Amino acid sequence: MIIGADALGLPGRVATLNNLEGPLLAIATPVAKDLNLREGQIIQAAFRLTGGQTELIYKGRVINAPPAILGQMAPTLWLKVVQTPQGGWALQSTTAPPTPGTQGTQGMQAVAPLSVPTSASVSSVASPPAGVMPAVYSRTANLLFRPPGTSDVSQLFKPGTLDGLLQTLARPDLQSQWRGMQLSMAQLSPQAISNALASAVGAEVWLARGLATSQSDPKQFLRRVIQAMQNPDKSAIAGVQRNASDTNFDPLATLDKSTDFPSESATFTQIQHAVDELESAQVQAVQAQAQGDVLFRMTLPFVDANPVELVFRKEPRGPDQLPLLTVNVHSRSDIFGPVWLKTQIEGSQHIDLTMWAEKSDVARAARMRASELGSQLQGAGLNMRSFKIVHGARPESPADFVPTGRGLVLDMSA
Repeated sequence: MIIGADALGLPGRVATLNNLEGPLLAIATPVAKDLNLREGQIIQAAFRLTGGQTELIYKGRVINAPPAILGQMAPTLWLKVVQTPQGGWALQSTTAPPTPGTQGTQGMQAVAPLSVPTSASVSSVASPPAGVMPAVYSRTANLLFRPPGTSDVSQLFKPGTLDGLLQTLARPDLQSQWRGMQLSMAQLSPQAISNALASAVGAEVWLARGLATSQSDPKQFLRRVIQAMQNPDKSAIAGVQRNASDTNFDPLATLDKSTDFPSESATFTQIQHAVDELESAQVQAVQAQAQGDVLFRMTLPFVDANPVELVFRKEPRGPDQLPLLTVNVHSRSDIFGPVWLKTQIEGSQHIDLTMWAEKSDVARAARMRASELGSQLQGAGLNMRSFKIVHGARPESPADFVPTGRGLVLDMSA
């Protein structure tokens, strides 16, 4: 299936609901029970845009919602509770009751409006171009135009952050999968990096090629963690035992309380935003490919070190120019501090390196061993033409990739 940029709600098109009754938003039966929803009830919910995901807020519960259900551009919206033929529950956008005192509004729950957009994550929320309201800005467009910022994935992949959470979920299968994904800085090898890169490409790529998906795919792993956190049948979540008589037990609200987890442990919202970040990288990679570029972002998790961020970039070149591949590496550690390394490979042999290190002793050690690195590269058949070492942080530079959002299509067949 090929979807045009306009159909995705990209700049230049604003979609609104033409019908009074909108599409159905399925609600899990336990959630409907917790919220005391009744057939035909009209409720008022607020919405917000968090990490590129549109969300409904009702009685303090966060419900992920597709942009189409938001309909009119307002800080709050009216929803009708309906029961599906299969016996499930759903919400349907509708019009406001004529007067708040009529019989049809009994049981209505008003929710205070929330500012738009709102984010509880360390990452930035995508800013739509002028003239496009967040309520009608598609999720794909938000992922595509998601601005750079502090990485949720890097925060999540710090040693110990996920480990504490996985122990509380009592899921040894997820713990084993996470250990298999983590690399060792002390035993790092080219093959280990190659395997991690192949896994980070995403299950969609491997499925499109008719191949089996990798067990080390970070996005699929985090989705499994989210499913485990949403499962109310687990005997222990966040160290709280579920009581059979407790009908108001809310595992998601429990997981987000800082009192239930150590400060360094992962939260439900953080994992959701990390998934958004990974999906944003995939969407941007697809559009970069459509523009003749190569753009690939990934984060390497380590069991004995902080995660390392990698960005692979290959821009179109003229017919008389050699291909130029740029690899940006960003690492942080207590010993070496923040270090940025920019590697440019022209053709298949020529390499230019630029390194930024905030610690003076790290920059000094790099200068002393620069010739040794050149000799090692030469032994591998590569020519290090230059190696610039800068004491200080990497200066702000233009974004690696600026999506246009116009005149392009995304292949969603996978």
